[in-house]
Amino acid sequence: MIQMNTTPEPALRRHFELTHIPLSLNNARELGGIKLADGRHVKRGLLLRTTRLFDATEEDLRLLRERYRLRLIFDMREREEYESAPDPKIPGAKWLHTPVIDFAYLREALSERPDKGEPAFDPETFDRDRLLPWMIEAAREGRRLGRSDLGIGGAYAGYLAGGVGRKSLGLFFHELAACEDGAALWHCHTGKDRTGIAAGLILDVLGADWDTILCDYEASNLCYSREIEEMERELRRRGAEEELLPSLCGIAGVHAAMLENAWAYMRRRWGGTESYLTQACGVSADELEELREKYIEA
Repeated sequence: MIQMNTTPEPALRRHFELTHIPLSLNNARELGGIKLADGRHVKRGLLLRTTRLFDATEEDLRLLRERYRLRLIFDMREREEYESAPDPKIPGAKWLHTPVIDFAYLREALSERPDKGEPAFDPETFDRDRLLPWMIEAAREGRRLGRSDLGIGGAYAGYLAGGVGRKSLGLFFHELAACEDGAALWHCHTGKDRTGIAAGLILDVLGADWDTILCDYEASNLCYSREIEEMERELRRRGAEEELLPSLCGIAGVHAAMLENAWAYMRRRWGGTESYLTQACGVSADELEELREKYIEA
């Protein structure tokens, strides 16, 4: 399989073992136990990230109720996704719809970029077979121009820039800061992209360094190795060049440039993560401090 990660695999596996939680769901992890730049750690058992809860077993739901005392569920999927595969109701847990993708914003932004000509970005018409040829051509154009943000490489930055994502991330941080006891869980469909962005933002606010944020993000590739291999075969069949494969396989797994471009957008447009959250998403400085007090331990 192609090399997808910037983090060495032994470090990824140690990180996965540290953060894995005992649910049957793929890519079920927590932020607890992660070491921060000042030597402290994220508190255990409070910040959980998973794939969609529609696939949870009764034992999974029992653990979330009893072991983690789940209080908040953030569903970052589109309405069409959660209506076709709804989360189960968990007593004591507040369910919130916090979609991240602003399709109208993406359509407008992409129309002004060199990789225009994309298929319609819309949850009802999204189709991978239509998307892949555009992805390949956009990656070729990005290579020619020396821009990693073209094609899917700029997707996360678009999520952060769009009004839908800014509103949802504001609500996400408001609710995390206000949660008085028990765990919060956020998820999308696969628990790697929308979920991964949210995890990275929390870790950044809590004081993790970039290598740790990236390691947590790239650990998702351990859970999607089969899907990455299948995507690699499909891209080779379609004639994609070797050097483009890692970034293009980001649709099946994750690719560092996508997260890097999102953080670069926050620095360039807002001055950094905290300024993005306070100025673009309406999160107060007091709420960010409350998060640190609530979710950090020695």
